[in-house]
Amino acid sequence: MIALACLMVHACAQEGSNYIDPAVEEVKKQIIEEKKADNKVYKGQPWATSSLNESSKKKTTATAITPVQISSSASTQSSNNLAAADLFLKGVLNNGSFALSVPNFLGISNMEPWVIVDASPAELYVQGHFPNAMSIPLADFIANMGTIPAGKKVAVYSNSDINSAFAVEALRVFANRDAWILQGGIPAWEAAGQTIDK
Repeated sequence: MIALACLMVHACAQEGSNYIDPAVEEVKKQIIEEKKADNKVYKGQPWATSSLNESSKKKTTATAITPVQISSSASTQSSNNLAAADLFLKGVLNNGSFALSVPNFLGISNMEPWVIVDASPAELYVQGHFPNAMSIPLADFIANMGTIPAGKKVAVYSNSDINSAFAVEALRVFANRDAWILQGGIPAWEAAGQTIDK
């Protein structure tokens, strides 16, 4: 899952996108400032107590591990999820990380039915959201993703593109839905001349 998250973070920071995710910028700022403020001199451990010194390590004996029996239905479900995750990862490389800019979305959304999902916390949804967007906060996403109408493509936005990426990953892997990250959230929507509902 960490590898998927890294891929999705990379997808949300694609070149050519004018959107800057505030959460990513804050992390960068903290890391850079931390490095600048860190002017201490560090000395290594003495070799005798170093974890790299094989002779200082305690010798342990291996204990036998008893295999756990997995039911065939759980094994089948696990295999299905692995196949879906594999398909998702291959699709990330071939489909621009399943990300759409707002102008691209506006250009294609009138050609076929779409559902827009806001994965932001509920209190942010109340402050403003895309017209006709469903509110499914990321914290409750897995439990409520079955409420998204079937037979339509899904565009997911949030207060953070990374959160949108996690929601899209869940929809594609666990619900077999044609889901896309709508990059930039409300700022990108408004920058494209669109209005929000309150």
